[in-house]
Amino acid sequence: LVRTLKQPFTIIVFFLQTLTRHRPRPRSQQSQWSRSFPPETPSAPASPEEQAFFEKPSPPPPQPPTQAGPEAAGDVTDRGAAEPVQPAYRERGSERYARPPLGGWRREHEDVILRHGENRPSIGRSRILSNTLDQVLDNSDRRLYGMGWVGRMFGRSFRKSVTHDVEIKEQLDDMEDHRPMFTYWVTTVQVLVLFISIICYGFGPFGVDLQARSGQVLVTSLSLQQVDYMEPANFWFGPRAGDLIHLGAKFAPCMRVDNKIKKEIDEIQNKERETACCIRNDDSGCVQSSQADCSKTISTWKKWTMGDAGPGGRISGSVCGLDPKFCDAPASVHPYEWPDDITKWPICRKTNTQFSVQKNGARDKLAAEHMVCEVIGHPCCIGIHGQCKITTKEYCDFVRGTFHEEASLCSQVSCLNDVCGMLPFYFPDIPDQFYRLWTSLFLHAGVLQLLISVLIQHFLMRDLEKLTGSLRIGIIYIGSGVAGNLASAIFVPYRADVGPAGSQFGLLACLIVEVLNAWPMLKHPNQALCKLLSITLVLFLVGLLPWVDNYAHLFGFVFGFLLSYALLPFISFGKYDRHKKVFLIWVCLAAAWILFICLVLLFYIIPVYDCKICSFFNCLPLTREFCASQNINFKREEPIV
Repeated sequence: LVRTLKQPFTIIVFFLQTLTRHRPRPRSQQSQWSRSFPPETPSAPASPEEQAFFEKPSPPPPQPPTQAGPEAAGDVTDRGAAEPVQPAYRERGSERYARPPLGGWRREHEDVILRHGENRPSIGRSRILSNTLDQVLDNSDRRLYGMGWVGRMFGRSFRKSVTHDVEIKEQLDDMEDHRPMFTYWVTTVQVLVLFISIICYGFGPFGVDLQARSGQVLVTSLSLQQVDYMEPANFWFGPRAGDLIHLGAKFAPCMRVDNKIKKEIDEIQNKERETACCIRNDDSGCVQSSQADCSKTISTWKKWTMGDAGPGGRISGSVCGLDPKFCDAPASVHPYEWPDDITKWPICRKTNTQFSVQKNGARDKLAAEHMVCEVIGHPCCIGIHGQCKITTKEYCDFVRGTFHEEASLCSQVSCLNDVCGMLPFYFPDIPDQFYRLWTSLFLHAGVLQLLISVLIQHFLMRDLEKLTGSLRIGIIYIGSGVAGNLASAIFVPYRADVGPAGSQFGLLACLIVEVLNAWPMLKHPNQALCKLLSITLVLFLVGLLPWVDNYAHLFGFVFGFLLSYALLPFISFGKYDRHKKVFLIWVCLAAAWILFICLVLLFYIIPVYDCKICSFFNCLPLTREFCASQNINFKREEPIV
C-alpha cells in the first residue's frame, strides 16, 4: 500500500524537477547541437559528464556507520536525508532534454529507464511521461536566425568563422522559441469569413473582362423593356465587388466624405426638386418623374404652381403617395411643419388617405389624385457609387440594386449607406467607416486569392512568427496591411479592394531585414538579398493586373520594412554595431509614425479624387476593358413614361 501511494508522488516530483531544476553549464561546454546552428555544423566532442549520462550507475560502496565530521555534516545539511539518488535523477532529467544526440532532437538510447529502487514509477508510466515531456520540450523545428524556410529553399548557409564565435552563439541561444498562434488564428478567420461570404452572397461572374447581362424587365411605363448592362468579372472566383463592399472591403467613399459623390447626389436632389407626380390617364398607376419624362399623350403631370398650390400654399410637388395633408406620422404641425421643398420631406409612416377622401367628397378626391393612384416606382440604389433611380421592383432586382418601397423620393434614402452596409453611419450623410482599413485584411476576393494567402502565411508568416513571436508579427502584419490599404484608398479611392496584400509584402520586407541584420553571418548575403529583391520586383509587376492592389503592395512593403527593422530580433557584432542598430530602431519607428500621419492627413485634408496617372501603377490597361470600373454600366436608358 505504501508503494502504491508513493508512485503518483514520485511521478509528480519527476515532472517538476525535469522542467524546473536544470543544472546550468558554462556555455563553452555546450555543443553545437544547441539552438544556434543546425546539427550538421561540426562541434566539439561531448564532455565526460555527458558521456557518463547513459552509463549504468554503479552502486556506491558501503560506508561504515561512523559519525560524520563537521564537513560531512555540512554536506548532509545541503542535500537532505534522502538526497543520494536525487542528483543523478535531476541530472538525468536535465541532460536528457538539454543536449540532443547527433542528428537532431531525439534520444539516442530509448531503452534507458530511470532506476531508483522502490521509489521509481512503473515502466509503462515512465515511458508515457517520457514521451509527453519529449513532445513538450521538442525543439527539432526551431527557426534558425538568418535561415528559415526561405533560406533553406535558396540553399543559404553560414560562415564557419561565425559558427564558432562564442558571443554570437550566446545571443542566438538567448533567443526564445515561439509558437505561431497568430498565424493560425488569422488564417482560420480568413477561411471562415470567405466561406460565410460565399454562402451569403454566392459567386460573381468569373473572368477578366466586363460581363454583359440583358433581359426583358417591367419598367415604370408598365411595359417590358430590354435592359442591358455590363459588370466587371472577378477572376479570383468569388463574390461581386458590391458584395465585397458590404462585407467590409477597402472603399474610400464609405470612409470619408467624398466631394465627387456628394456632388452627384446634390445634382440628383436638384433635379428631383423639379419633379412631380406623373399620373396615367387610364388610372393604371403613377410615378414620380420630370416633365420631360412624362408623356403628355397618355399621362398627366401634376405639378403644384402659384395658381394651383398644394397644402399650405406649397408649390414644390406633388409627390406620388406622399402629402403633408394626408400624413399622420410624422404630422406636419407647428413647429415641425414640412418645408416647401420635397427633397426635405420625411418618409410618411402612417397615412389617412381613404378617410380624407370619404370625408371631403369628390373635390378633395380630385385634389388627392396623386395620393389615391397606385405608385409604380420607388427609389432604387444602383451600383457602388450610390446612384438612385425611381423605378420598379423588377428592374431594381434585375440590376441587383436596393429597392426602397417605403420611400417615395431618392432624397429620403441614403444610397451610400446601402452600398457600404456594415454599421450605419453615425450621421446619415457623413461616411465614417474608417475601420475598413483592417476589416479588409480578413476578406478575400475569391477562393484563388485565399489559397495564395494561406500558402504565404503557412510558409513565410508561420516561419517568421517562430522567430519574432505573436505580438511582433501581429504588429508587422496589421500595421503593414492598414498602411497599405490607407495608401490605396488615397490613390485609387473608387476601387473596392480586399485581402492582406500589404501585410504579405510586409512579411517579404521582414525577410529582407533579416538578411540585412544577419549579413556578417551568411556566406553569400549579396545573393540572398538579390533573390528576395527579384521576387519583390516580380510581385510588383503582378500588381499591374486588375483586382490586385499595387499601392497596398508598395506601402505595405515600406511599412513592413520600417516595422520589421524596429521589432525584429537582431544579432549585434560588437558594441558599435549594437549602438547603430538601436539608433536605427528609433529612426524606423519615428519614420513609420510620421509617414502614417502624413497618409491620414492626405486622406482627409488633401484628398485625391481623380488621378489618371495614379491608376496606371495599380492597373495597366492592356485592353480597353482590362481596367474597367467596378461599377455597372448601362447601355441604354429607360424610355419616357
